Formats: sequence, structure tokens, C-alpha cells
Amino acid sequence: MKKYKKAIIIGGSKGIGKAITVQLNKICKKVIPCSRKEIDTSNLDSVKSFLKKHNSTDILVLNTGGPPSLKIEEIDENLWYKYFNQLFLSYFLILKRIKINKSGYIFYISSTIIKEPNTNLVLSSSLRTAFSSFFKSYSIIASKKKICCINIAPGPTKTKRLKKLVNNINKYKKNLPLGDLCSPKEIGEFVKFVSEKKIKYLSGSTVYFEGNLLKSFL
Repeated sequence: MKKYKKAIIIGGSKGIGKAITVQLNKICKKVIPCSRKEIDTSNLDSVKSFLKKHNSTDILVLNTGGPPSLKIEEIDENLWYKYFNQLFLSYFLILKRIKINKSGYIFYISSTIIKEPNTNLVLSSSLRTAFSSFFKSYSIIASKKKICCINIAPGPTKTKRLKKLVNNINKYKKNLPLGDLCSPKEIGEFVKFVSEKKIKYLSGSTVYFEGNLLKSFL
């Protein structure tokens, strides 16, 4: 018997989002994997149009691709506005407008760069860290409705985005502590497990899928 009526996965058509979609289909009656055609989080008109069609869910996954690899001197004002919309303001609007049913779940897919910033990914580092702070505050309020909020921060994962950021994947993998990349399926199975088993005391936590890549232990 499927435990949930509905799940919405932003960025659910490929990569980590698609892996989460596959797993949530096992426990949800209706899963809505949203591609950029359904909602472009860098475009607020697209976000508002999406929100007119969707106003409630049991499980919500906030996930989107990140900005390109750029150094500080390569970033202009227009890029800041675009990715602020994509990685912060759109998520804020989604959380304001979509009702999460009591005892539901919200998973925010961020990145390990919220702990160890990358100078070539300044936009992503800055904006994902900022939203992670907001999401932590939001999780405290959501707890009153028994809604569990979990920040999932993946490290190097087998996605098309990583291929754009890394020149030689095979060489890169060999230098990782585990000698391989994280599989999106692992993250999808984690989301399913937490939701299916109704684990609540992870609310407010950040879970790092980093394979011992991070140097910090806190």
C-alpha cells in the first residue's frame, strides 16, 4: 500500500531529481517530476504559473541545476539576479504558496559547497549557502505542523552537470577518497527510506553525501 497521495519533485526529469522520482513512485500514488518546461526556477513568471496549478503536496523536493563555473571577475549583475531567482527567490515563493500536508516532508537538494566553498563556483556557493540558512529557519516553523525538512548536500555525483564542471571524469574519480562518484540512486533511496519509515528527528539537519571528501568533521 502506498503511503502518500502526492509528491512534487522540482528538477525531477534527470540526474538526482529523476532518481528521487523513481524511488518515490514506490510509495506515492501520484508523483509529479517537473522539468524546466513545467517550471523554470530562473524565471519568476514560470514559477508563478506553476504555482497556479499546484497548491498542495505530501512530499516536496526542491532541486535544480546550478550556475556554470565562473570566477568572481566573470560575474556581472545580471547573472546575480538570474541565479538569485533560480536558487533562492523561486524556492521561497514555492514554500510560501505550496501547502505541505501535515506530517509531510520537504527535501532541499543543495551541495557540499555550502560547507566548503569553491572559488570557481561563487554563485552556487553563495546562493545555496544563503538558502540553506533560510531553510533551517523555515524548518523550525514547519516542525509545528509535523513537517520534516531535510537539507541533502551531495558531493561529486554521477550527473551531466558534473561532466560539464570536470574535464577528465575518470582521473577525477581516482583522486576521490572512495575512488568513485556518488550514485543518484543512493540519494533517491535515502529520500524514500526517510519518507517511508516516517523518520522525523532528522528535521532541520543537513545530510552530506560526500564520501569523505570534506575535510571538516563538523
